[in-house]
Amino acid sequence: MKRRYSALTVISLLVIISMMAVGLAAAAPSPGNGSTDIRVMNTNTNLAAAAAQVVVDYYNATGGVERSTNYNVPSLGSHDFLASDSGLGDGFNGAAVISSDQQLASVAYIHWTGGQSTDGTTAAAYNGFSVGATSMYCASLADRPSQASKIAVQNADTGTANVAVHFYDRSGNEWNGGPVTRSIPQGSSKVVDLSTLNLPTTTPPGDGWLGSAKIVSTNGKKIAAVVTLFWNNYSSAYNCVPSGSTTLNFPDVKRRKLSGNWVQYGGNVVQNLSNSPAHITAHWVNRSGTEVYSFTDTIPAMSSHGYNTRFNANTPNPAAMFTAMGDDAQIGLKITSDQPLAGVYNSLTVQGTNQKASSYSAEGAGGTHLFMPAIYRLQSGSTFTKFSALLVYNPGTAAANVTVHWYNQAGTQLYSFTDSIPAGSSHGYNTRFNANTPNASALFSALGSNFKGAVYVESNVPVIGLSNTNYPDQQATYNAFSQ
Repeated sequence: MKRRYSALTVISLLVIISMMAVGLAAAAPSPGNGSTDIRVMNTNTNLAAAAAQVVVDYYNATGGVERSTNYNVPSLGSHDFLASDSGLGDGFNGAAVISSDQQLASVAYIHWTGGQSTDGTTAAAYNGFSVGATSMYCASLADRPSQASKIAVQNADTGTANVAVHFYDRSGNEWNGGPVTRSIPQGSSKVVDLSTLNLPTTTPPGDGWLGSAKIVSTNGKKIAAVVTLFWNNYSSAYNCVPSGSTTLNFPDVKRRKLSGNWVQYGGNVVQNLSNSPAHITAHWVNRSGTEVYSFTDTIPAMSSHGYNTRFNANTPNPAAMFTAMGDDAQIGLKITSDQPLAGVYNSLTVQGTNQKASSYSAEGAGGTHLFMPAIYRLQSGSTFTKFSALLVYNPGTAAANVTVHWYNQAGTQLYSFTDSIPAGSSHGYNTRFNANTPNASALFSALGSNFKGAVYVESNVPVIGLSNTNYPDQQATYNAFSQ
């Protein structure tokens, strides 16, 4: 039974808890065995308030609560609910519902081991959902020999949720073998594995299927959904969204080809959520707020287009765009449209034989209060085992004056600084490198070499935040929670 409080907050997490096989079909990439850890942050900014009473219920496939655990989290503090501490047995595959008497933010980290990647390990991160919706849109999906997707759908309501998943290729054609239907018990989740659906070959890509999905709750129950993306050597995850925006912001996009070798690149996938064509304008803006290139495009109804910084994809004149960007671009993309859109950025990093991927969802506006629950600065001697790269993007027309607060897991502020981010630009704050951090050495000294905590950003105008968690051989990105 899910706990109820007088002022209930429920964050629904689609999770793979403990060790389980999540391999795809034989022709698709195999990530190995997965486990999921959850970081929860109490976003109450009143440091004198009582700690939040947090309960995590783990739901099995039939809707029963397999295990429950709890912890009291202080204001602006955080806590890890680890798969290894959950008490769940190997092979458990389910979902979690987090309940509290105060507002929370959360991030789930998935770790895969024993897969086919060079080192056998990959990672991904995604955000918890504070509320569900009756529709969900997933912009970036694939079923190819080198790239495959799974959609996990959770029932965030009471009773059984009946859902239908509609698949559309990048020309807007709905797959005639669908929709795929599932009945999901309360609190539980069901997975739709694209590699088992026999989707048709599309052009692009010519070696499999590319497209997007709309998930509908056919009996009005609220749902949440997360996509995991698998390549041969890396993996990522992102949140599907309940609605779109006529303005999308991708704050952190890379095109880095150094000394003739690709280091970082990525694909921006934009989904048209309407039944009419979307006429869009894409504005590529560097981190100083200067537009370096723009183009227009038409995305068919219920379709998605990809704009890649290495490959042609759906870009109208890719050669001109690549020339304008150059070969060492760290850039942002703003898309305006006459129809509501959703978007996902898939980032790929190559460092010798070490390859990493991460994904995040594009956002419309952001907020004046950002919360990043999982921030790290961990060292073993002189080697960084985990560190965080934060990005705060100002999508508006006036400067953003921000204060960035750094808290340990007990909710104690270790450091803070102020900064001004010009209109249309972004600043990075890194726990390993200087980036745009004012007095970075003071921040590093305050955090030390064993920091696990959270960040709270205050701003006078709405801003958008991202956090990149970097391991020696893995990477995971999540969107900041905004208010």
